[in-house]
Amino acid sequence: NPHYLPEVSVKVTLLNFMITPQGLEDQMLGIVVAKERPELEEKKQKLIVESAANKKQLKEIEDKILEVLSSSEGNILEDETAVQVLSSSKILSEEITEKQVIASATEKEIDTARSGYKPVAEYS
Repeated sequence: NPHYLPEVSVKVTLLNFMITPQGLEDQMLGIVVAKERPELEEKKQKLIVESAANKKQLKEIEDKILEVLSSSEGNILEDETAVQVLSSSKILSEEITEKQVIASATEKEIDTARSGYKPVAEYS
């Protein structure tokens, strides 16, 4: 990746031409499915966004647990706030894990339906 001065960067647009055939095929598949079955592609995009939000929420939970553990003094079982945070984090984590399992199964169904359009994407 070249580094340019700010004056140059403002005046030009840099393009990344490092696309793989698999990446191009996935893009074409997305376009074809969006034209043929827009509800399927919309559902796939929604799952991707939901999955990212769940991962972000899990990361926040982990950070919160680490913060509570690092700020805790003495026996952690005597710290009511820490115990409460840990128990609520566990419940939330289990809920997110259940959502991820459902999303994964749904994504497999969508990918199976999308695979029918794969020859069109390869040909394009």
